[in-house]
Parts: sequence; structure tokens; C-alpha cells
Amino acid sequence: MKKTILLLLLSCFGFEAFSQSTITTAQRLKWWQDSKMGLFIHWGPVSLIGKEISWSREGYGKAKYDSLYRRFNPTRFNAKEWVALAKASGMKYIVLTAKHHDGFCLFDTKTTDYNIMNTPFGRDVCKELAQAAHEANMPICWYFSVADWKDPDCRNPATNAVFADRVEEQVRELLTNYGKIGLLWIDFEGGPSPIEPKRVYDLARKLQPGIIINNRLEPFTPDESHAYIGKYADYATPEGFVAGYGKVPWETCTNMGHQWAWRFNDHPRSLKESLHTLLRCVGGNGNLLFNIGPDSTGVFPTEFADRAREMGAWIAKNEAAIYNTKGGVYTPATDYVSSFRDNKVYVHMLNAAKKELVLPAMPAKITSATLIDGTKVPFTQTDQSVSLAFPANQIDSVATIAILTIDKNAVSIAPIVPFSTTGSIAYAKKATASSSVGQFYHDPAAAVDDNPKTSWKIGRRKDVDFSRFYGTNLHFLSKEVMDMYEPSGWLEIDLGKPQLVGKVKLGEKSYQNSEVRKFEVLYHDGKKWVSLATGEKMGAWEKTIAPIKAQKFRLAILERVGYFEITEFQLFPPDPAKSGQ
Repeated sequence: MKKTILLLLLSCFGFEAFSQSTITTAQRLKWWQDSKMGLFIHWGPVSLIGKEISWSREGYGKAKYDSLYRRFNPTRFNAKEWVALAKASGMKYIVLTAKHHDGFCLFDTKTTDYNIMNTPFGRDVCKELAQAAHEANMPICWYFSVADWKDPDCRNPATNAVFADRVEEQVRELLTNYGKIGLLWIDFEGGPSPIEPKRVYDLARKLQPGIIINNRLEPFTPDESHAYIGKYADYATPEGFVAGYGKVPWETCTNMGHQWAWRFNDHPRSLKESLHTLLRCVGGNGNLLFNIGPDSTGVFPTEFADRAREMGAWIAKNEAAIYNTKGGVYTPATDYVSSFRDNKVYVHMLNAAKKELVLPAMPAKITSATLIDGTKVPFTQTDQSVSLAFPANQIDSVATIAILTIDKNAVSIAPIVPFSTTGSIAYAKKATASSSVGQFYHDPAAAVDDNPKTSWKIGRRKDVDFSRFYGTNLHFLSKEVMDMYEPSGWLEIDLGKPQLVGKVKLGEKSYQNSEVRKFEVLYHDGKKWVSLATGEKMGAWEKTIAPIKAQKFRLAILERVGYFEITEFQLFPPDPAKSGQ
């Protein structure tokens, strides 16, 4: 009986009800995935000049930038007000930049004098914010850059080992001195981590067994930081964009404004855009970490604080469709997303100009359809589609939400993709690849989803001892890093049955002089692979071919420079007008 009471008491504190040896990843992640949105706070002495944190250091002048802390005195900083804003905005956790790439620490550290205690302000910001968050039952989390662009020991062949010890001690301080920490958000800034990742993960989980840790310690490229969870991490972190639908845990980090740190004359994104960013994360089965930068006095700009509270007011009226849900059963489309809990499917119509949605068929019986307030939504369900007729006088300018009650638990239904927007017969078909850079967003399925914002990328690491590169000064576009990955590979589509194909379309996204230099499209004739077409420059490539009937088609990447993305691999039937059919 006493044991039962103890477990019930511990369950009030989420994952702490489980011992370190029995807690599963799903149990550790549950509170965070149910929360859906957190407040990201980028802040430091850089707010005095309104430029980007860390990244402006070289252009502004390193010496001048590094001296800003001597006049950093945010006298209007009030930790309780920060936490209150987060709660009023519908944000369920807070992530503060305890240390960014510039090396400045917002906490009382014994490892360096370059910290908040040596500013005119002289108060431990992390301590005050943690205390306020704990009092409000708001999970407090730390952003932490393992790199330090100011520290001459960082990635110095002679002294990086000393620096790595210093990093480990900073992690120890952050996870020892401020009570329970919900999440550790490590960042990647273009080069291999200066400390062996396992050291940080092992220490963090020893000090805080229930802590959640993102994926940016192991990556060697930005794409890995967006989509590759890796050996030790809990979730992936796409940045600046919403990545579609993912079965693995993920969280988009992006700005309400247009810079991570506060800047002069910045304005927040509209209420509609801000909320759609959240809803697309919810519908994509992910989280949103939404950033607002306080000014140099320690206050969130009025216009941003007002927008955040507007978001909170809208969310409060629709929270049943947001918190404690999973993305699906319908995967995101242009005009809608959906979420579910138990036998309730929440369809969020994002286009206020529409009054009706026609969705793909659902393998469950819909027993009722209503708005959030209980107003009935007329619907028609067939084995081909589900049609919803929203009341014309109750269309919400942001999103109108229909609650579909079904005759089974929605978790048993596989994700249902939208109707194709292109007519490609490769749409949503089984796609495989020689390798991929991540578990979603850059996986093979991203090339057959009619969504040019997602893309497949070759990503297999060669049989290389990656651990020996941690602490070295290698840029992700360097030849040394590029040589660690397979230079060629293939993407394959299985149509499920032989179909007639008369046209092929390919889409490529490249950057920083990276591109595909040679490729080939092939089909399988039942015995071997046969070439259909070759090319030396992809871009937006398409080719009409003599009709071929086959079940499997391949795109082979034969030569490339740098990093590239295949946004779409599309197959179309012959044009009757041109083929005489």
C-alpha cells in the first residue's frame, strides 16, 4: 500500500515516477511531446547592439563584441514576468541560451570570468529563471553550445582536451545547481563537437536521469542536425522550417521575429502565420520551439509579447485539439493538418476562404462531427473520401477545427496522406534508398510526397572512426568531412505493380556551389536495371520518354559536388494527346 501511494505521489512529477533503470525513451519524452510548444530565449550582451548572437561577432569586431558584457545591465529583467508570459502564450516549457557560441555564460560558472556575474548586473540569470519556473511548475531547460568561439583552447590541437574538461564542468554546473532540468538543447555550429558526445550524454543522464537531450552533439553537417537523431539523442531538430510529417520525435526551432537575438525595428510574424507554424508542427507529429529575444533591459518587446499572448488566447479556445495529441491520422496538406487523441480526430482547416474539405477515405466509421463548441458539422463518408461542410458563419480566420469521433482508437490507423497535387503515379509509393541523412525530412519518402520543402539526401557515413574527428577544426563543407560520406547512391520507387510511365520529373535543391553533376534514371525489367535517361545537370529536370511499363524505377546519383537535395522524383503516365492513345 505504501509503495502504491509513493508511486502515485511520484507520478505527479512526470517521468520521475520511474527509476533510471526502468524509464523508457517514450516515458521520458511524453511530457515534452504532450506540451507541443516551448519558448526559446536567445539573450546576452549582444542585445545592446541589436545584432545576431555570436554570428555577428566577426563582422562587428571580435574585441568590441567580447567587451559588450562590461556594460550589460538588464535592470528590468524579471524572471517571474518571463515565466508568466510563457504561460499566457500557451508555451509549456522554456529553453534559455545559458551559453551560446560566443562563450558568454548567463550563469554563475567557475570555469570562466566571461559570465553574467562579472557584468554590472551581477546576478545569476539562470538561477532566477529556474527558481521562477519551478515555482510556476514550468519545465526549465538550457540551450548550451559546446563550442566557444572566444576561447583559444576550443579545437586547438594542443589544448582542446583542456577545453573539453571545461565544457564538461559547465554541463555539470548547469545540471547540478538549478534543480530539475527538463531538457538540454545542445547546438551545432558548423564543426565537429569539441568534446566527445558520449561524455556529455553520460554525464547529463547521470545527473538528471529523466532529462531529454536533442541531437546536435553528434552531427558533422547541418542536415544531420535537422534530421539525424543518432546514437544517443532523443529527437531531431529542424531549424527555420516545418518539416512535414515525422514518425520519429522532432521539434522545429524558429523565430517569431526575424533574428534569434533582439534587433532594432523587428516585428513579429502575423498571428495567423505564428499559429499556422504551431499547427503544422502539431499536425506533423512534432513540437515547436518558438523564439523571442528580450532587449538589453531584460524585457520582451511589447509587440512580441502582445503577439505571444494573442497566440495563447487562441490556443486556450482550441487546446483540446493541440495539447496531449499526436499528429495524424491525416498527414499535413496545403489546406489542413490533423491531430488525434484516443477516438477523436481533430481536423484543422487552415484556409479561411474554404467552407468544405474533401479528405481521403478513413478506415474507421465516423460517428459524429462537430466544431470545438459542439456545433454539428455535416459530413459524408464513403470508401473513397470524407467530406466536411463547415458552417459558413463559423469559419475562424486562423483555423477552423472539426472534431471527428470515430469507432476505434485513432492510434491504430496508419498515417493517411493527402490527395496528390501533381498526379504523379509515384506519389506516396514505397521509396527506398542506398542511404539517407536522417530518419525523416531527408528520408526516401520525402522525394515522393509532392512537397518540395522536404527532400531526400544521401547520408550514409563511410566506415570511418568519426570519434577521432571530435575536437578538430573541420568545417562541414571541408573535403575532410565530405570524404566521410558516400559520394554516390540511388533512390528507388516501387509502384506496387507494373504501370505505364511516359514522363519523369526530378527536382534538385542545391546551395553553396553544391550540385548533382551526373545522374541516371533506370527501370527494372524483371531481371536487370535498364537505363532510361542520363543527365549532367539536374535542377528542375524532366524528360518525356517512350512509354515503359515497369514496377520499379531508380534515380542513380553518379557524381556530385558538396551537398544536394532531391526534392521530388515523379513519374507520370504517357500523354494520350502525344502518344495517340
